[in-house]
Amino acid sequence: MATVLVIGATGKQGGAVAELLLDHGHDVTAYVRSPEAPSARALSAAGARLIPGDLADPEALARAARGVDAIFGLSVPFGSGGKDEEVAQGRLLVDVAMRAGAHLVYSSVRGADRLAATDIDHADSKQLVEAYLREQEIRATVLGPVYFMENVLNVGFSRLGDGVLANPLSAAKPLDQVTVRDIAGLAVHAIEHPDRFAGERIDVVSDRVTGEEAARILSDVLGREISYYRLPLDQVRQWAGDEIADMFQRFEENTDFLDVDGLHAAYPDVAWHSYADWARTVDWDAVLPSRTMAG
Repeated sequence: MATVLVIGATGKQGGAVAELLLDHGHDVTAYVRSPEAPSARALSAAGARLIPGDLADPEALARAARGVDAIFGLSVPFGSGGKDEEVAQGRLLVDVAMRAGAHLVYSSVRGADRLAATDIDHADSKQLVEAYLREQEIRATVLGPVYFMENVLNVGFSRLGDGVLANPLSAAKPLDQVTVRDIAGLAVHAIEHPDRFAGERIDVVSDRVTGEEAARILSDVLGREISYYRLPLDQVRQWAGDEIADMFQRFEENTDFLDVDGLHAAYPDVAWHSYADWARTVDWDAVLPSRTMAG
């Protein structure tokens, strides 16, 4: 059994990691902004120890890390302080893990091991964090997720409630995607096998699907017709800003895909999810409470 500190334990990635660690019988400390939040209360009820704090509080973070074997963490983009704030969070996380003598499993982004400006702040910030990490004497494993399957659950953007899957990519454009369930699976596997994973950096993908394929899968799972709708990029730029629009433009232009089968073969102990596997794990009644199921 390992003693593990999970940063952002009420978020999607941290929550998935904390839940899987608890399922595996580990001693979990959840570092949370608000212990009174329903998601934090649920973790406590499941057996996690809650410690309040945020990634800008070095003293609270150091207290939370005292005596742990491993830390799972990530820095948070899109904050009021922009890229500089996220870089500061990531560097603090590295410092705290190093002083605690803990194995750090850091969730970054695909390709952030190379210093080449993308002009997309939430990617460039992680490049700087990883560069800092490489300079330190620390046991660390870096995971580089691609686009999240869970993004489709933001129905204000995906418009699933309207019977469509909306996205700025062309309908036949393949997109590497990952579910937080697989990030958690690989992170927990790394925590449980630190000698094998210390020093490793792994870009993480669960499946590669086009928008048309994703819409067909969702149609099957939801039991109703979901058609694909390509959002105009100018509309995305207006709604979500330049950074998100530029990210989708890069996805549209991308021809460099990860080796999905090779990755999964290299880590067979992770219960990898295809897009359809993932879709079947979602509580769609909670996501789309007004949906009408066939049959």
